Amino acid sequence: MSWPKYYANQILKPSEEGFIGIISGWTKKEQIAEIILAENKNKVGAIGQLYSKEGINYIIRNLFLNPRLCKLAITGKDLSGSLKSFQKFLDDNQGLNFIHQEIPAEKIQLFRDWFKNNAYFLAENEIDNWLKSQKNEKTKWILEAIDFPDQEQRENIDFPGEEICFRLEDKKIADLWLKILDRVLKFGVNKMSQYAEMQRELINITTVINDEDPDNPHLPEYLYFNKQDLDNYYPQLMTDHIFEGVEYTYGSRLRNFNGINQIKAVIDDLKANNFSRRAIAFTWDVMKDTGNPKSPCINLINALVQREKVYLTTYIRSNDMYRAWPQNAFALRKIQKEITAALNFKMGKLCIISNSAHIYERDFLAASEMISKHKPQIECVQDPRGSFVININNNKIIAEHFSPDGQFIQKFEGKNRKEIQHQIHTFISEIPHALDLGSELMKAEIALDKNIPYVQDHDIKF
Repeated sequence: MSWPKYYANQILKPSEEGFIGIISGWTKKEQIAEIILAENKNKVGAIGQLYSKEGINYIIRNLFLNPRLCKLAITGKDLSGSLKSFQKFLDDNQGLNFIHQEIPAEKIQLFRDWFKNNAYFLAENEIDNWLKSQKNEKTKWILEAIDFPDQEQRENIDFPGEEICFRLEDKKIADLWLKILDRVLKFGVNKMSQYAEMQRELINITTVINDEDPDNPHLPEYLYFNKQDLDNYYPQLMTDHIFEGVEYTYGSRLRNFNGINQIKAVIDDLKANNFSRRAIAFTWDVMKDTGNPKSPCINLINALVQREKVYLTTYIRSNDMYRAWPQNAFALRKIQKEITAALNFKMGKLCIISNSAHIYERDFLAASEMISKHKPQIECVQDPRGSFVININNNKIIAEHFSPDGQFIQKFEGKNRKEIQHQIHTFISEIPHALDLGSELMKAEIALDKNIPYVQDHDIKF
């Protein structure tokens, strides 16, 4: 096995014969390497950084795989408290809660017993003199290397997230639905529902649909409903008819709320003043729904006109993202098209804010299988803020900014990737787009430094 096993590309190895490892906190490892005199570098076997206390696990794992590294020098900036956590771990045996369960307790104690006496916390300007004072050692801190099993992912792990307001966008409702299921299962919080069933919930998933024609919907086979089912659902929002055995429908509240057709009122308001901010319709009846266990989930819709496009925003207080969200989205898009056609404008994007965005426990497995079978590995969507063409000219990186329809907007120049990143980051909204641009700018910087050709979306040929 090559060493180090973990984070190999982030650890410098000045000397294969070195017996000292240097941990540099948040200070760049390259910066520490530069201040070490040449005659002392043969003593240093590794230089790496420690950004968080979780990283202590990988220090332990790597050191158990290299018995020759018998001393540690700890230095550098401690922006996250990671170095302090390491010191407490060695001195007071604190922080065992973050140590991987796959590392046996007796091995953790063996590590502490050795390194609490062979780890030195130093200022950066003390490193070189300290190295000079260290005599070459051939001592091994353990007799044989030990490789611990990799950490197993915990089931139902609660990944850290924004806690509130997750934004997702796609052209089609069905494609966006797979992203929603993925986020709720990954980042949602398990909590009991009012129906005595466990749910996994996110607060305020904001979903944006930008290219769905409700009259010709995209209905892939993995959806649990078909066109006929959808046509049967539409009247619940598109008419004021109340079906037998039902107290109300969304349509009855939107189109006959105490005799008022709110959808018509929205259209009339925007016809009179297309800059109006009052084109809003409610389903919530304060007198009937306060304390009512069967109060409506879709609470309001709000239409705005901008650049001769009709945009619709909907607030849903409680949204079953597996069993209800897709049909809700199709029907709301249908209402949006109705308003748009009446105004003779174009249809803009539909935004749905789902306050309690949840999946019930009974649907966890089905939702997980749906994601596994049908969701793309990388979620690609055109960035609404535009795209960039990257090239090199006159010893500079050039980033040309184009609108989504291909119109040139502006040009940025920089001597390295960071200069370009500082200029363009506010014109990027999609994470996959940002990741792609990051890799392209890195390639452009390397090509500029090595004086070799660069072509966007192609590998560099050294």
